[in-house]
Amino acid sequence: MSAAAPDPQAPRTDAPADVAVPAAPTPGADDAGWVRVHPASPWIKGWSLVAVFLFVALRDTGERLVGSLLGGGDAAGEPFEMQALLIGGGILLGALLLLCLAFFFSWWFTRFRVGEEEIELKQGWLFRSRRQMKYDRLQAVDLQYPLLARLFGLAAVKVEAADGGGDSALELAYLRKAHAAEVRREILDRASGALVGPARAPERVVGAAGEPGVVGLGGEPGEAPSSQDLATAPGPAPSARDRVRGLLADPQDEGTVMLRVPPGRLVGAVMLSDVVLGTVAVFAVLIAVVMGISEVLPGEATEAGQAGGLGLLLASGLPAAFSLAGAVWSGLNKGWGFTVRTSGDGLRLRYGLTETTSQTIPPGRVQGIHVIQPLAWRPFGWHKVKVSVAGYGLEGAVKDRDVALPVGPWEDVLRVLEVVAPDAGIDGDPRAADGPDGPGLTPAGLMHAAMTGSGGTHGFTHIPRRARWWFNLLTWRRHGFTLTRTLLVVRRGRLRRSFQALQHERVQDVRLTQGPVQRRLDVASLTVNVAGGMARIDGLDRGVLEELFEVESRHAAVSRRLADRNRWMLPEELERFERRTAEVAQTEVGRREMAAAGVVVGVEGSGKAPGRVADGREERA
Repeated sequence: MSAAAPDPQAPRTDAPADVAVPAAPTPGADDAGWVRVHPASPWIKGWSLVAVFLFVALRDTGERLVGSLLGGGDAAGEPFEMQALLIGGGILLGALLLLCLAFFFSWWFTRFRVGEEEIELKQGWLFRSRRQMKYDRLQAVDLQYPLLARLFGLAAVKVEAADGGGDSALELAYLRKAHAAEVRREILDRASGALVGPARAPERVVGAAGEPGVVGLGGEPGEAPSSQDLATAPGPAPSARDRVRGLLADPQDEGTVMLRVPPGRLVGAVMLSDVVLGTVAVFAVLIAVVMGISEVLPGEATEAGQAGGLGLLLASGLPAAFSLAGAVWSGLNKGWGFTVRTSGDGLRLRYGLTETTSQTIPPGRVQGIHVIQPLAWRPFGWHKVKVSVAGYGLEGAVKDRDVALPVGPWEDVLRVLEVVAPDAGIDGDPRAADGPDGPGLTPAGLMHAAMTGSGGTHGFTHIPRRARWWFNLLTWRRHGFTLTRTLLVVRRGRLRRSFQALQHERVQDVRLTQGPVQRRLDVASLTVNVAGGMARIDGLDRGVLEELFEVESRHAAVSRRLADRNRWMLPEELERFERRTAEVAQTEVGRREMAAAGVVVGVEGSGKAPGRVADGREERA
């Protein structure tokens, strides 16, 4: 909610600087800062258990009552005994009271605390547990709105750690939407280093005189607060940070809308997805086979063959139909209303039909990107963008939360990559220089070459001709890689195109492997792992991959020493950090350390670029 613009004719008066006034403590928090979740949380989590219990308990009684009244079933003609109804009702009421008691204890012993260094969650009354998550391990903080919780105006705060999703995630469920937004904002601020100190309630800041949109406690714009005003202020006002960032009570509307996925495009993309088309194709082939067998059978066996074929189709078609319906529903449910917004924290995603999720993808936590274009999407120019973030892209409940754009044209892909993609690192690269053929390579041009290019253009190294007959007949010129100062770019696929861009400094593991056929052809495979993703290069020259293995290992080691980002940096902080890192790299000590590791950084003004691999050879400045 933005503040109203001031009257340009209003007089401006001088006043003291901003005055920070502590707000009241967080509602519901005890002296140690522990806060309980909403009392309805156990019922929302356990509604299915309650529904099953009521169904089992009331089924027999309901059948007997309907049978005695309407004259059907086993109880037809039998008088309904009120005593049995009272006894059954008493048992049901007692069971419900026990269930309510269990839910009450579950709520009473579920508490969380947002501390200075970590988030803590305590659960359980019979078997108690206490979990902690350090801010330096935090990767993402998302808001989730399941359908039932949405009806009660509640939301869940899900915090992902660098160790992966699933069991490593902390879920604070459920809180009022406004409270969930405040908790999420405090966690983000502490993780970024913007907020330090004791556990806080948001501060109330009275702006300086004449500050646009700020009304002093005295009631007039630009009027400085008096000591009596400060002492008798009725309640907390939005903080300066909230006003600057334009935060709302519901963070699903934060930031500027960058793009939305239209429902028609989403439906088309789901119906043309690999899963749907593959299932339809398999079932069509099965129908053709059954019909062909029926045609070649003798006349007396035709009827039996048709009956058997029909049974085979039903036996295989029903599971296929359920699988197809599930795939279509999953794609529509997760991508419905997909909206991408930009903000100071990175990309804000909002999506979901029955369960709405408000998700933040901070650029400082993105390890790499993955852009995919299935064959059926190519006539429409559609692409899908995924990001590699620790905790996302894994098996389980979070495996689909690495999607930054479910479907969109190339223009939308570039918009998303401008925010989440790492620096392309082609400044100072010879490929970026203007030549007789036109302007040099740009970051967008590099991404386009990775998606649609082929062969050795723009510095890509691909599978050698001698290895094309072994599983790479159509893709030997497409499969390959190139290096920039900051990225390893890997492209794959002729029919289903894709490329990945991984940061050198985020590489966690590099593996070089060679099978028996590859040894015969003198080729190998290289696997590069980052948190939340991996890239594989198959069938390239063994010597090329050995040099890439050495260079990538050295890049990763040096980058991690010089760019240890344990904090979730704000954009301006990240810019200052990168500038300081570049200054260190130009000092004698920095050059000596990097040279000892085998990575050479070009000196400013020398026109030399960092060491890279091209055509199987490492170029050194």
